[in-house]
Amino acid sequence: MLALALTLAAALPAADTTRVPARAADAPVAQLSVHRQSALPLVALRLSLLADDPPGYAGAGHLFQHLMLPGLEEQVARVGGRVQIARTADAVVYTVIGPASEMGQLSTILRSTLHTPVAGTAQMLAALRQVGEERAAERETAPSYVRAALRAKLFPAQVSVAGTEAAAARLNVAPLAQVWAAMYRPERVSVTAVGDVQLAAVQRAFASIPDAEPVADAAAPASTDSASSDSTAARPDSASVQEPRALVDSVPGFAGDRAPQATRGWIGAAWPADSADPAAVTVAARLVRDALRSRLPASFVEVEHWWTHDGQALAVVVASPAPALARTRRAVPGALAIVADSVDADQVRRAAAAVRREMVFYARTPERMAEVLGSFTDRTGRRDAAQDFFAAVGAVDVDAVRRALAQLTAATRATVDVPPQKLPTTP
Repeated sequence: MLALALTLAAALPAADTTRVPARAADAPVAQLSVHRQSALPLVALRLSLLADDPPGYAGAGHLFQHLMLPGLEEQVARVGGRVQIARTADAVVYTVIGPASEMGQLSTILRSTLHTPVAGTAQMLAALRQVGEERAAERETAPSYVRAALRAKLFPAQVSVAGTEAAAARLNVAPLAQVWAAMYRPERVSVTAVGDVQLAAVQRAFASIPDAEPVADAAAPASTDSASSDSTAARPDSASVQEPRALVDSVPGFAGDRAPQATRGWIGAAWPADSADPAAVTVAARLVRDALRSRLPASFVEVEHWWTHDGQALAVVVASPAPALARTRRAVPGALAIVADSVDADQVRRAAAAVRREMVFYARTPERMAEVLGSFTDRTGRRDAAQDFFAAVGAVDVDAVRRALAQLTAATRATVDVPPQKLPTTP
């Protein structure tokens, strides 16, 4: 069986939500994290770039991924591997999975993603279409619509990773080298390797990554003072472009939207939790989920801990048939208080054990393990953040859960309500 690298002997403090560079600006190589699993002759290499899309060019990072994906897939397939891409709220991520004996070639292919993408007209149009379809899909179905609407209320600065239509139009004619130069810094690169590999071999494979390439003209569109300040803080030494200062991305509003039609009513609620202990919020989310499922047996209930460099939140998404909607609308707002009043130490222990068990199960393959470990590194800048969090969850007690629930309850709740579709009656 695959060895689990997440276990630690003692609980360490939970990671905070501050976004920091993956390594010092003068470090010679990307930050590396290697977890050896020798049971299978496979390796998963995950490369991430902490990349805030330049103001006015929301979706640039994900567009670059779609531009590069066909070439990556062709190259990786030659050595019997496969490629995964993901644009999270924290990073642009590429993962290659293949034979451990081909790690050298796989690492070469991964390093190619750190150069300016090159695309012809046909490639650009195809990539823009794919990203546009992803952007539209966020509002096409009720569950994705509810989550996107809640995020827009909680994190108004967090534009969809698929960008906006206006930004896509700019990217279609923008000099890609300038946009890439505004995003790429070698100190923001992190590599996680999981599988039948040795640390020394991974260090040799990623001993050299591209330097930031200076561009004669400015590298990123200018924006308003507030947007420019945020961008500079997250992307040191970024240049400014000679573009109109009106180029600012914003979350497309949901007010007045026609919500997707659904045969059930969808109720969403989310509470910001920026100052709460992440491990306690995760355990609290499990307890709230169990409580709501027992009270709403006819409904679909999910309770999630959202956590990115933009902050944390506990989100509830419930789908109920029309007869149960009134009960759902009463139960969801008070769910946190009900759990806080009734929770005991035994419930917390069981919930924490269930969370840890799911983490172990989810990370049962090399690529999943790399995803878990790498995503924590992207968010916190610390290589051991996933291990620390795993240990911290096991140390959560009933008092920590009550404190987290009290902080959540005191915060302003965001809500979304999608009524069920009224089906036409047949004569």
